[in-house]
Order: sequence, then structure tokens, then C-alpha cells
Amino acid sequence: MGLVGGVVGGVLFDGTKRFSGGSVVYQRFAFYDGFYGGGADVLQSDSTPVKNSKLSNFSHFYVFSDAYLDYKYKDYFGIKAGRYNSTAAYESGQTEGFEVFGQYKKVRLWWFSSFGRAYATGPLMRDWYAPRVVYSGDYTKNAQGGYTHHGHPVSLGTHAVQLTYKKHHLLVEGFYYFSPKMFNDPGFKIGWDSDPNFSGQGFRSNTILIAMFAFYPPWMIINSKGAAIYRYDNPVGANGQSLVIRQRFDINQFYVIGTFYKNFGNANAWVGNTGNPAGVEFYGNSTWAGYLGTALKADSVTGAIAYGGIHFKRKFTWNMTWQWSSAPVSYEGRFILALGYQFTPFLKALVNIAYYGVHTNEGYQAGLNAYCNPHLTYCGGGYQDRSALYTQLIATF
Repeated sequence: MGLVGGVVGGVLFDGTKRFSGGSVVYQRFAFYDGFYGGGADVLQSDSTPVKNSKLSNFSHFYVFSDAYLDYKYKDYFGIKAGRYNSTAAYESGQTEGFEVFGQYKKVRLWWFSSFGRAYATGPLMRDWYAPRVVYSGDYTKNAQGGYTHHGHPVSLGTHAVQLTYKKHHLLVEGFYYFSPKMFNDPGFKIGWDSDPNFSGQGFRSNTILIAMFAFYPPWMIINSKGAAIYRYDNPVGANGQSLVIRQRFDINQFYVIGTFYKNFGNANAWVGNTGNPAGVEFYGNSTWAGYLGTALKADSVTGAIAYGGIHFKRKFTWNMTWQWSSAPVSYEGRFILALGYQFTPFLKALVNIAYYGVHTNEGYQAGLNAYCNPHLTYCGGGYQDRSALYTQLIATF
């Protein structure tokens, strides 16, 4: 089988267009700067209004999101190739590439390769781009103690191999994600499901533990001048780890989910930032602070409780999420009420009401993503409210 499709959208009201620097709505919706970046020809010498104007004009409100072929022979073999919605735990959104699996009895071997990424959902839209870019040549150490790249920008892709054993209630999985010249990321997943065939009636308990171990080469840690590379307001380390523990209970059409997520070091500097199976809220911060929340940052710890239900022949859904995250950079709390209604098979509405407060700790500046020098800029921290109302009306055809 196969499918061809796309998405178009728009912004009904842009309150940022009145700002002195011009509209920045492109940072949140429909951003596009070419596949490798630089397509809008933004120069370092450009003023803020010129930069915003170039990026706003280059961004667009459409994505050719789907064009794939999918073949499956029972549960023994399957292959999918083209542009489609990714199923990889650490590479979400639309992917451009392929995946293939083979299965014997209770054991499945799966390979995934992605060479491009896009967003094509109601709240997010971004045309195809290379999420991980390196250089075609070698990286050599220079006299400044940093690393000089050679060659031209290339996308060598994100790849994964996964071996899964699933029998009755037990799931055991080992995986290995990697992007050449950028990261290596082995890990494992263990799960216990009291009712793998749960269909909305009765009781179900599902427990999952996921651990991943990221390793980064020296040129992803130190720049060409010998200084530390910062990601999410902290230096990147040679390695980092993430731990997920999630417990879900289902009782008929209702559910409760508890999640614990812990980063050791800057684990999500280059992996876990373009897809993450933790199931907690990573985003929703302001465009000026990089949009990412505290949960993704170095040495963060996050606890979340969510509960909700599905009603009226699966037409109406509701969910309430309470989440707290803390890291050396900041701490935050958020409460989200999410409502959804499927009017027809082709039309649905979504409403999210979010209270979201972020406190940046002293010694950091929100969105700086570099060492905060108190002699040059403000590093006193402080509280900022990121609360928001999101509404979506989505038509599919």
C-alpha cells in the first residue's frame, strides 16, 4: 500500500507583528530556512527587523508530508519507505527514509534510517529539513585546542537498530541509535503489561522502564576556538544518560499515568531532543527562550501525573497533566487541560489551556545558550509566566 498527502495551515492572528523587531511567529509555526539552513540568507550584520523579515518571508504554510510505499507479509517481514510519520522512539514527526523489520516467533529485529524531518500536525508545521548536519570531511584538532571541520555540510542521517522480545505480558528490548560523526546512543527498555489486548473494558496495568546512554565525539563538545559547545544553556559533555519510569492504569475508558524522567549530564544535547519516549512535556517555553522547557536540560529531574478519558464512542477526549521539572538552569511547574472532539471523520477540534511558570536560576539567562558573564549581561535569573491557550480546528481529506 502507499499514500500521498500534505498539510496546509495559517495563523489567524499574529500579535508579534507589532513588535519593534517585526513578527517572530515563524519561530513557532511554519519556520523554514532551507534543508541545511541558510536558505533565507540571513547575515550576521543584519539588524533584528531585517533578520525577522527575511525568515518570515522565506517561511511557508505548507508541507508535502507523505509519499510512501508500505509492504507487510503477515508478522514475518515488512518494509516502509518514503515520507511518512515516524514510529521511532527517538525520532518523532515526519521522516524521510525507510524502515524494515523481520520477525521470528516472539523476536523482532527492526532497522530505521532517516535523512530528513518535518512537522505536519495541527500545532506544528515545518517543511523538510536536516535535523543533524555534519561535514563531509574529517574533524582535526587545531592549535587552539578545538576541532576544525573539513568538507561541506551533509546529512548522514539518523539510524537505529532494535531487537524486541515480546511474550504474553513481558517486553524486553535493546536498541542502538546513532548519527555518524555526531552521537552513539545504546539503551534498553523493559515493560510489563497486564493486558496487552486491552480495548477499553476492564482493568489494565502497564509498567515501562527505559534507559539510554548517549556518547558524543570531541568535536561535538568543543568548538573550533577550543571553547565548550553549549546546548540548552549547559555545556555538552562526552556522555550522558536518561532514565524513564512510567506507570499507567486503565479502568474502562479512564486512565492515570505517572512518569519519572531523569537526565544525568546533558544527555539530550543531540539525541532525545527530536523525539523522546518519556511522555512528559518538553516544550511550550517562549520563542525567545528557545521553546524548550526544563525537562530536556542537563541534570534535570521531572515528575508528572496525567489522567483523562475517552467518551461518546471515542469522539470526546480529555486529559489533565500536572508536571514539575527542576535542573541547575531552571525549575518550572505546569498544569494543562486538553480537550478534543471529533465532529466527523474529517473534522476535529482541540483546545489546550496551560498554566506554565518558569523560574530561571541565578547565574543563567533564559535563552542565552552560552556562558552567562555577569559583567556583560544580566544573569540574575527570575520568574516568567508562559501560560497559554491553544485552539486548533483540523480538517483532513
